[in-house]
Amino acid sequence: MFTISFKAIDNFDEIKQMSAKRFDLTKQDIEGSIELDFNGSKYGMFFDDCPFGNERLIRWFVDLLTIVQKIRIHQYVAYRIPDSANLWLEFKQQGVELQVSLVEDIDREVILDLFITEPNEEFRYSNWNGVNVSSTSFTEEIMKNAHQFLDFVTELNPDILQSTSIQILQEKLTDVKRLTS
Repeated sequence: MFTISFKAIDNFDEIKQMSAKRFDLTKQDIEGSIELDFNGSKYGMFFDDCPFGNERLIRWFVDLLTIVQKIRIHQYVAYRIPDSANLWLEFKQQGVELQVSLVEDIDREVILDLFITEPNEEFRYSNWNGVNVSSTSFTEEIMKNAHQFLDFVTELNPDILQSTSIQILQEKLTDVKRLTS
């Protein structure tokens, strides 16, 4: 089973007053906390009463939707975790399941991509590896949470739905819906 827990933690009073253009110029994202739970093997941190969070939630949802798109084309996708020098989530398509691992790369500046579609021989397993989750539940959970996040943004300030970063998120979500229908 795969689950996502997230909570926006940002200056909501400021965001409520922003136009889409101002959001694009000054914020580009909404901060919060996010946790990905792959059958008990977790990445990230989520506590309902946590007063801080420095994860960029729009980026996380765009990137998770990108993983869904890429794993349908390639049987392998590794995703460099935002703001991490050498931690990656590795996804291997195996029939109707995804095998997910947290991997570490050697310290280097060579791989600049956020996503790679060929295994890197220098990756080594980190805290957990080889966790199987249903590909369908992985996709559905990402789509459900992306919708919940967009509902939150709509309630917070519908004007920023027209911002560039939210438009990208909405386009990715539409593309993934098309892939799965």
